[in-house]
Amino acid sequence: MSVDCSRAVEWDGKVLTGLVVVNGVPTKVTADRATIHAYATGFSDALTWEIDRFRSQIFEKLMPFFIRQNS
Repeated sequence: MSVDCSRAVEWDGKVLTGLVVVNGVPTKVTADRATIHAYATGFSDALTWEIDRFRSQIFEKLMPFFIRQNS
């Protein structure tokens, strides 16, 4: 399985959005605050400004979750 993610990760205050490419298929993925708190280790109580500031790191931590959801 080949996995890649785009560098464009956005946080609109409610949802983290990015692009994951699994086996050559680009897929838009999203994670709300509850998902971030549950699946991004170290961000179990992150505030909005923290999610915005660390959105790329959070997205990386959520990769296993996104891959499971899109495989």
